[in-house]
Amino acid sequence: MAETEAKMFDLVDALEALYEEGIPVFPGRSIVDSKRLYSIAKAFPNAISNEINDARIILKKKDEILQEAKLRAERIIQDAENERYKLLNESSLNKAMEEHAEKFRQTVFDECQQIKMAAFNEAQELRLSAKNESLKMKEDSQQYAQQLLNNLEQDLNRLYQVVMNGQQRLQEMRSAESIQHLHE
Repeated sequence: MAETEAKMFDLVDALEALYEEGIPVFPGRSIVDSKRLYSIAKAFPNAISNEINDARIILKKKDEILQEAKLRAERIIQDAENERYKLLNESSLNKAMEEHAEKFRQTVFDECQQIKMAAFNEAQELRLSAKNESLKMKEDSQQYAQQLLNNLEQDLNRLYQVVMNGQQRLQEMRSAESIQHLHE
């Protein structure tokens, strides 16, 4: 494909060069060497690759297929229109079916509304239950924390009392020792 592109670009360059070499006669008009122009123009088909020719064939086939598909679609649409008119002419059956369909639609709609309300009520109950559970858990955790703090306070008070007793005992021992040192 690169070789084909190179040939095409060479031919385009040759055309530009031929134009540049041309003698201007009027604005936008020039006299060029017709033999060179003819040889360049003749070389273009040889420079076009098989892929481009294949692409042209494919595009032509595509157009044919699209045209055939369009015709088929038009026939299908026409057949559908004919069938629709045929069905519309059977109006009593059509009307009965429409009434039945409307009743069925209303029934389905009513059932959907009931399901929706039931789901909404259940969701509300679940939300309320979750909220109550959350409040109870909060209260329980606060009570537990309060009980822990109370126990800790009692333990600290006992420990404080032990420390105070220990200090008092040390003080008594020092006093007893100093009295004993005085009597000696």
